[in-house]
Amino acid sequence: MSGSALDAALVTAHLLADAAGEIARDHWFAASEAGLKPDGTALTEADTQVETRLREIIAERHPDHGILGEEYGATGLEQDFVWVLDPIDGTRQFAARLMNFGVLIALCHEGRPVLGIIDQPLARARFAAAEGHGATLNGAAITASGTRALSQATVAIANPASFPEEMREAADSIAEAARLTVYDGGCLAYGALARGQVDLCLNGPDLDPYDICALVPIVTQAGGTITDWENRPLTLASEGAILAAATPALHAQALDRLTRHDPVWIP
Repeated sequence: MSGSALDAALVTAHLLADAAGEIARDHWFAASEAGLKPDGTALTEADTQVETRLREIIAERHPDHGILGEEYGATGLEQDFVWVLDPIDGTRQFAARLMNFGVLIALCHEGRPVLGIIDQPLARARFAAAEGHGATLNGAAITASGTRALSQATVAIANPASFPEEMREAADSIAEAARLTVYDGGCLAYGALARGQVDLCLNGPDLDPYDICALVPIVTQAGGTITDWENRPLTLASEGAILAAATPALHAQALDRLTRHDPVWIP
């Protein structure tokens, strides 16, 4: 992917985040209610309105690019460039008018995430990264910590309810070994890892590509490591459990603990 193409895409990504943030803020302060999708997950008007607007902007600026979004599915996945959108990551929290939600925007080139944004519209905190550009928070360069030992690490683990019973022992093993553990930080935990405040993030198997792709450039461009629980690279086709760490050594320690347990959960 050429530098000029990535530069143009990064401009688009920030425009998308600006548009999404305006809609999300309006809805968060309004007295609207959430509904439910057929699978029982939460859905708000903000989810659908944000994704609709982002698709419009992409169609205007990059008509030859594909799109994969949580609310409206996939178009043009055969294209070299595919945008991956989660209009409100953390819809339950958003619907309850909590602040631990974010907008996720990614661009994949030939299936590989090369650009990502995690945007928290209320705090106006925007984590952004693109290959060769490093990672930033509101335009200022950020880097992951140098933490190498799990015993010295601050660990962010997803909502324990997202781990099926056969995976909980592995997740608990990470939590018990860490210096400090926090729970249910969502996508913002990965931004915190990129800026050196969290050292390791762990999610269970309930993730889809639109939950994952934006996180990858932000973690890796900050110097961190992110894979699935089988140490495979994350791509447009990835789904399920993921592990991110500030350093390769810390990632290896955590991965070792995960694989010590009976891997009946591995797909």
